[in-house]
Amino acid sequence: MKKAPSIVNRIIGLHLLALVATSILVSGATYFLLNSTINSYEQRILRDHAVVVAKYLTFENGRWSFQIPADLQAIYSRGYSGYALAVSDDRGKTLYSSLPRTGPALEEARRQGGEAFLQRQLGTSVYYLLVFPVTVAGRTAWLEIGQNSASPDVIVDDVLARFLRRIGWIVLPIFGSLLLLDAILLKNILRPVLDASKIASNISSSQLSDRLPEDELPQEIRPLASAVNAALDRLEEAMKAQREFTADAAHELRTPLAILRTHIDTKLDPATAKELQADVSAAVRILDQLLELAEMEGSWAGQWKKGDLNEMAADIVARSAPLAITERKSLEFLPSPQSPILLCNWEMVSRALTNLIDNAIRYTPVGEEVTVQVVAPNTIHVLDRGPGIKPDHRKFIFRRFWRRDRQGRGHAGLGLAIVAKIAQLHGGSVGVMDRPGGGSIFELSLGQSSEIKT
Repeated sequence: MKKAPSIVNRIIGLHLLALVATSILVSGATYFLLNSTINSYEQRILRDHAVVVAKYLTFENGRWSFQIPADLQAIYSRGYSGYALAVSDDRGKTLYSSLPRTGPALEEARRQGGEAFLQRQLGTSVYYLLVFPVTVAGRTAWLEIGQNSASPDVIVDDVLARFLRRIGWIVLPIFGSLLLLDAILLKNILRPVLDASKIASNISSSQLSDRLPEDELPQEIRPLASAVNAALDRLEEAMKAQREFTADAAHELRTPLAILRTHIDTKLDPATAKELQADVSAAVRILDQLLELAEMEGSWAGQWKKGDLNEMAADIVARSAPLAITERKSLEFLPSPQSPILLCNWEMVSRALTNLIDNAIRYTPVGEEVTVQVVAPNTIHVLDRGPGIKPDHRKFIFRRFWRRDRQGRGHAGLGLAIVAKIAQLHGGSVGVMDRPGGGSIFELSLGQSSEIKT
């Protein structure tokens, strides 16, 4: 399944698209406004030129006359600032021209019927032209005033041409800073949501009392947090009822089993009684394990205190030795060279190690050895010579009521589940690996801070 992007990445991505679109629009709008302003400025200048030049165009005695002063003639004839001028009478006769070519622009303006601004290729240059009608004595002559855009004195067009290239160096840092600021602000705004996510990730079956802090969350998230908290309330009540039922059922079954055991001993022949007593003992063992689980999930029995892991492990090995002898197997203990001191619930740790040793003795063949070794300040290995655990079974063996042999009797698959629960309550873990030469190595890590006794 494809992983959905985070809300922060989504918002930042959308902001990035918005900033890119905005930068394009702002640059385009600025370019359009600048271009429009430049065109308006050029048109005003050309129109001012036309008004000035028109004063020197006269019509007398049926003839047009254009007498331009020398200073103005120098401006247009020498191409000063790139300006050029052409004057035509109402018949199309050229009275004066410094433009490379005339005619088409004038004809187009006449068709439009008045003043016109045009951009035309004249010769080898591009001119921005004003075609300006001048009416004298009822007769209309035409002025064509243009400016060569390639003239070195015309810097406005150069500024416009370079504007889009240069504006990027201004726009990109600005919008990059805005994007960075957006990311920082979003992370700060969504920090309560991330904190609530951390709280939710720590909620487990053994710690259902935590709730999401609704008051600290954004208003849009509060309904979801409220619904999650309500669901946790219902789940906590259901699990509490389940634990109480398990404990009550186990307690209630102990008395009938004790009576049943008495009847078996007193009313049946020894051979039959021995077989039935084994079944009753298995049922009692299962009840004890159920009570252990209910006790651990309800409240932690015993006290937490510092102790020597070597001493605790040695004591449990000594207690398990009679079982190993009865099963005709040997039991070895290898302490850590240094004495690791742990802060633990030692009653629970003893249960966990006892279950691992019992499990190892059960599956180790007759005549073989089970080894218990303290290998680190907070880790114990239990090594057996059993058939080993298949890799595809290792993720199931610590689940409740899971058994490799479903037809086996006397074991409900709770022993390793209890070990896993105790390890979890101590912030540690339990795992299994292959033992060189055959068998398995069960590793119990308590995960608590430790110190070495000197």
